[in-house]
Parts: sequence; structure tokens; C-alpha cells
Amino acid sequence: MVITQTKSTGEFYDHLLETLSAGVLVLDDDGIVTSANTAAGRILGWRAEQLIGRTWAELGAEGHSLSECTPHQTTLRQPDGRSVTVNLAITPVSDHITSTTMVSFTHWQEIEQLNEALLHTQRLAGIGILTASVAHELNTPLSIIAATCSNLMHEVEENNLSMEQLVRYVQMIEQSAWRSARIVEVLRNYSYAEEMQTAVTDLNMIIEDALVLVQHQFRGEFNIQIVKRLDESLKTIVLDHNRITQVLINLLINARDAMLPNGGTVEICSWRLPDDSTLVGRNGNGAHQETYAFSVSDTGSGIEPALLDRIFDPFFTTKHSGKGTGLGLFIARRIVQQHNGRIWAENNELGGATFTVVLPRKL
Repeated sequence: MVITQTKSTGEFYDHLLETLSAGVLVLDDDGIVTSANTAAGRILGWRAEQLIGRTWAELGAEGHSLSECTPHQTTLRQPDGRSVTVNLAITPVSDHITSTTMVSFTHWQEIEQLNEALLHTQRLAGIGILTASVAHELNTPLSIIAATCSNLMHEVEENNLSMEQLVRYVQMIEQSAWRSARIVEVLRNYSYAEEMQTAVTDLNMIIEDALVLVQHQFRGEFNIQIVKRLDESLKTIVLDHNRITQVLINLLINARDAMLPNGGTVEICSWRLPDDSTLVGRNGNGAHQETYAFSVSDTGSGIEPALLDRIFDPFFTTKHSGKGTGLGLFIARRIVQQHNGRIWAENNELGGATFTVVLPRKL
């Protein structure tokens, strides 16, 4: 009975290793591969059985000791001599008799593709959350257009339309049409799936775009007051307009949820960091790199100090089951890092929390 159970357990673990998308190697004390799954062979360009008996050094890992380490990016070598970039983690495993080391790794390109898919999925989920707010924002200018056209037709039928009235009606229709077009453009850009595309843009305009998508919902349904403190002297900045809009949406929704159910105040700020700030980097010539920042503050309950280092982890959430994916802050940090920037959170002295994003003006 014991032998059958042990065999079944071994077969289960073998099956589990084969179904993993990550490559897994098991090495003995001498750094020789004793076990490898199919994914390891696929990533490294071997058949899994060809990896058995090879040394850690043969796989291009001479500089990597087999001591425990957190996941990090490195390179391994394929049989044709080419390097493959992987995210690598090393975990020693031992019992009273033997000691082995488990090495797990994922292909960097596959991780990037997965992250891009998560980014787009989370963006689409955000659109669903913001639908009511966007619908109301569109309803207002469209109602103005409909009412103005009705008044215009009435005046024409009564033959009581002066040139002054006609100009005023046309101006009202034009202004409302442009407002509608602006709202649709913001929503289209936010939902559009694309690779990262940087361009010269306006940081304050990005903030305004994000507020277009949330302000009605915040003020009406959630009783949240929005306070803007934007530095109007900011110059243009080079970044991906749509992705930074997504960062802001994620931070604003996070602030909204932190103030449930009674509401509160969200303050959003933008400013230029002084050159002597420790957060300002240097360019290739050693000169100070002009740096902009924005922040989103709330008057909620704040963040437990023990969780401050975990809130940006993927799938980590303090919300009740079914109320959040745990991807919003993770994706926000990923987008900021793509722009060579930094993001962090801290508790406010009088309650609530502030998320701050720092971005170089030029990538």
C-alpha cells in the first residue's frame, strides 16, 4: 500500500511538472541536471531528456551560484550558442538524506506577452466600470444639441429667427458637438489595444482625460469631491498618453474604493521636481534630467504599514472576494517602469493615502 501511494505521488508530481509553462530543472549538489520538464527543453532549445546529465555551467550559468535567490532577469545558453533571456528563480530543496536545487525560469518574451495581455484586459475591465459615468458625460451635450435644434426649428416655423439668434444656436450646437467628440476620443484612446507608443504630449491634459471618464461617477454615485492642483507652467513631456491615462484611472479607482461607502475628497496634483531633488536622475551627459510628478490623494482609511510593500504585487488585493482583481496597482507600476519612472504609496498624516508618480520629461 505504501509503495503504491509513493508511486502515485511520484506520477502526480511528474504530471504537474509537465503541465507547467515554466521551465523546471532539478540539480544535485554538483550542479548536474537530474530532472527537466518539457518547458525547460523548449525554452533552452533542447529536448527535455537531453538536459539530463548536463551541468549548470554548460547552460551558460557559470556566474550564477545555486544559492536561493528571488526571481530576476538573466540569460542562459541554447545549444547553438545563442543566449535566451529568462526570469530565473533558484530554490534549494533538502531532506534528512539528500539535498537538491530546483531552478525555475520563464522566457522573458512570453512574460512580456502575458503582461501586455493583462494590461489590455484590465483596461477593458476599467471601461466596464466607467460606462455609467461616460454615458452621462455624453448625455449632457447631446441633450443640449437636441434641445437647441428643437428651438431652432420652432423659431424657423414661426418666422421669428434673427441672425443673432441663429449664430447663438449654431455656437451652442458646435460647442456641444465638440464636447461629445472629445469624450468619445478619450474613451477610444483609453480602450485601444496597441504597443507602447511615445509622443510629445501634455501631462495636465492626460489628467483631464482621466477625470472626464470618472468625474460624474465620483461626484454623483460615490459622493467624492475632486480637487485639482495642476502646475500650469509644465512644458510638454514624452510618454505614452494612453498608458499613463490608464495609470491615472487605476489610481483614481483605487482612491474611490478606499473611501467607500461614505465618500470623501480626491486631490490630484502635478508639479515639476527641483533639480536638487534626490528623485531627479541624470542624462547621458551627467546633467540633471528634468522630471515631472503627479499624485493622487484620498481621505480614506489609509494602508496598513505592513502592506505598503505588497500592494503593487500582482493579484494582491485587500478588497472582498469578487470586488477586485489585484491588477490595477501592479499594471500601474509596470507602465511607470516602462517610462523609466517611479511610483510609491504613503499614508497621509491626517488619514488616507497618497500615490505619487515621478516621470522623466524625456525617455
